[in-house]
Formats: sequence, C-alpha cells, structure tokens
Amino acid sequence: MVCGSSTQEDKNDHERYTTKFLGTNKLLLLGTGESGKTTIIKQMKILHINGYSNIERKEKIPLIKQNIHESIYAIVSNMDKLDPPVDVEKAETKESVDFILKLGSTGPSEFTEEYVRHVKAAWNDGGVRKTFERSNEYQLIDSTEIFLNKIDEINDPEYIPTNQDILFCRAVTRSITKIEFDIPVPKKYGGGTAEFWMFDVGGQRGERKKWIKVFAGIQAILFLIAASDFDMTLREDSSVNRLKEAFNLFRDIYSSVSVKDAAMIVFLNKQDVLQKKIEQGRKLEKYFPEYTNFKPNGKEECNNEYDRAKIFLKQKIIGIAQTPVFIENMGFAPGKNITEQLPPREVYIHYTIATDTNNIKKVFDSVHESILRKRVSEIGLY
Repeated sequence: MVCGSSTQEDKNDHERYTTKFLGTNKLLLLGTGESGKTTIIKQMKILHINGYSNIERKEKIPLIKQNIHESIYAIVSNMDKLDPPVDVEKAETKESVDFILKLGSTGPSEFTEEYVRHVKAAWNDGGVRKTFERSNEYQLIDSTEIFLNKIDEINDPEYIPTNQDILFCRAVTRSITKIEFDIPVPKKYGGGTAEFWMFDVGGQRGERKKWIKVFAGIQAILFLIAASDFDMTLREDSSVNRLKEAFNLFRDIYSSVSVKDAAMIVFLNKQDVLQKKIEQGRKLEKYFPEYTNFKPNGKEECNNEYDRAKIFLKQKIIGIAQTPVFIENMGFAPGKNITEQLPPREVYIHYTIATDTNNIKKVFDSVHESILRKRVSEIGLY
C-alpha cells in the first residue's frame, strides 16, 4: 500500500511538473563570458521577486571585497607587462604596489587598515591610473573603478551593498542557474499573469558544453553581446578578439537546429561603456576594418560617432541573421542525405545597459510582450 501510494504520488508530481513546464515561458541567456548574463538574472530578482534582503546583501560583501583585490592586483601586476610598460609616478607608491603583489591573486583574509591604505595609495597614483586606462590590453573586470573609489565605504562595518553594488559584483558562472518569476499579462492577451523561467549558463569556452542541457522547450534565447568588447581579447585565449568571438558564437546558435523554433533576441549590451570608449577616441576600425567606410542606412537616428558604431554592430547581427541556414537530414537510402534550408526568422535587437534597472525594465517589457504575442499567436488567439 505504502509503495503503491508513493509511486502514484511520484507520477502525480511528474505530471504536475510536466504541465507547469509546458505552460511556462522559458528563456535562455546565452553569450560569451562577461557579456552581462548574470546581471540580467539579478535584474529580474530586483524587478520581479522583491529584490534582495539585507541578509542576502551582506552575503555579497566577501565577493565585492574579492572583486576589489582582483581589480587592483590585475592592474599593478600588468604595469610592467604592457608595451610600453608603465611605472608608478610617486616613489612611495612602490611600497604599496609591492605589498599588493606579495599577497598574490587571492588577496588578504580580511581588509585591515594597512591593506586598505596600500590599495588607496596605489589607486591614487598616476601610473596606476594610466595602467587602468589601458585595461583593454589585459583582463580587468568592469566594476574596478566603482569599487576602488568606494573602498572606505565597503570596508565600513555598517556597510550594506546597494542594488548597484550587487549588479556590479562579479563571479564566474560555472553552473546552470534558474530563476522563476511572474509578470502581469495585458488584457489584450487574456489578462492574469504569465510565469517565466530564465536560465543562465556560463559563457566562457569551457562552460558551453553545458548549454545543450537546457535547450529543450526553450521559447526564446536572449543572446547578450558586450558591444564594448571590440578592443579586448578573451580571458581564455588572448589571441581572440572578444567581440568577434561573440559574433561567431551568435552565428553558431542562430544556425543550430536544436533551437530553430525559439525566438531570437539579441541584447547589444554595455552601451554605456561602448559610448565612453568611442568618445575617448578608441578606434572600432582598428579591429573591424569594414567600419571605415560604413554608412548607416538612415533607418535609425545617427548624430555622432557612437550612434554610427552601435548601428554598425547591429548591422553585423542582421547580416548574420540574413545568411541562409542549411541543415542535412538523413534520407531514406543509405548515404543519401537531404539538405534543407531553414526558414528565416526575425531577430529582435535591443541596445542595453544591464546594470541600469530602468533600461532593463523598459527592454524587458518589450521582450515579454513579444514572447506572449508569439505564444498566443501559436494557439490561434491573437
């Protein structure tokens, strides 16, 4: 009796899960490492799941402190590796640089007054700042300037991380993460609420083999591309341009038969960093020679070089999506495969700043509605 009851309960649980799985809107975040995928997951928690409690915020403090050490260590350890190399401008800074280097990449077990003093002395040195400004020549996390500028606040015993601090703190994603949330459904689609599951997977090369595990039943892929990565190389391979890797990866995903029925949405992310780089005079054409003669088609407003750059990157995505995709299916006769051309599908492209909650809310309102419209259309109600 007990065994039979347990088996029936397991069957009922499986059926309930299957029903929920089929009725849920499933979104998969893809993209190269450090493109902003995990930041989007954090934004969904802030926007749709009541944000972070004080306990959860305090749990982020060790990670934020690790980000601080990772940042200052990366800067000072690369000063003599750059071409041309950079030296400290103040003689007394050498003591602080040596102190930081002796700690190694893992950093101190706690932020002592001595440690904070040396980090601040190094960060305030002109030579260290010049090395920071050349961060595209080595690997440095995006939160560097933000956290180093507020190290005293972060080291205060009463410090509680803000939403911005949480959005900027970084840890490498090495597992599949799922977040569940509900959003209101507009009355024109029937009203009520719609449930969403969003999956985040690691984007670095060694993590991509896990992607296939979450392809089944996906309604939409949100592919993130860090637009500002045009002058940077991969952490895992310094010979490969980050942005070119992102475009090649998008091409592979777009042409994959495993996700041929999923809506394809691209976030051209880190627009704030892209704009800053372009306004600083960084040359996109140095890495993408075709940009030299690029002229926008007039469909989007183009008032400056930054506008031209972001439109160029959008056109690169459109060009990939317009390339015919062919797949081979096994024929009835041995060795006689049938080549099939997949029908073209629309790619929705958004300019985003993943750390800007207002920007992401606006973009996701559009994304959610497009997904709901597609689901309703599939069952003939719209």
